[in-house]
Formats: sequence, structure tokens, C-alpha cells
Amino acid sequence: MNATSLSAEVDRNFDFFQRTLAVHLAKHSGQYALIRHRKVVGYFDDPGAAARKGKEDFPDGIFSIQEVTDEPIDLGLYSNAAN
Repeated sequence: MNATSLSAEVDRNFDFFQRTLAVHLAKHSGQYALIRHRKVVGYFDDPGAAARKGKEDFPDGIFSIQEVTDEPIDLGLYSNAAN
């Protein structure tokens, strides 16, 4: 996947997450959501744990990490920066 496609996927994941934020806040406030193809695949207590699980489960590097908070924070390509 090229950088443009990866960026578009991250943007789609962020849009999905923002539209469904209330659902995530109810039970996972303060955690980090691991997102792939507009679906949360897990919640973690720190972004490093989410990144490790993402790299383990998705070696293609196509995933996003978002903090579950009502403050708008876009981690963008955080999880892909180490690739």
C-alpha cells in the first residue's frame, strides 16, 4: 500500500471512530482503540500495547490507533511511524 492509500485508510478509520465515539466512551474512556478497516479490533491501556498488537496481527501495517476521549486527538500514522 502506498503512502496515499495508507493516509486515506487512516482518514477513513478516524472518521469512523469520530462518528461512533459515544459507543466507545461508554466503556473504554482513556484507553486506546486499535482500528482496522473501520472496525475497532481491540482496546488497550497504552498506545504502545495497541501498536504492538497491530503489528503482530496486521503485518501489512494497515491499522490506526485512537485514544478514546471526547477531546479530538488524531494520532494519524502514529502506529506506522516505526515501520
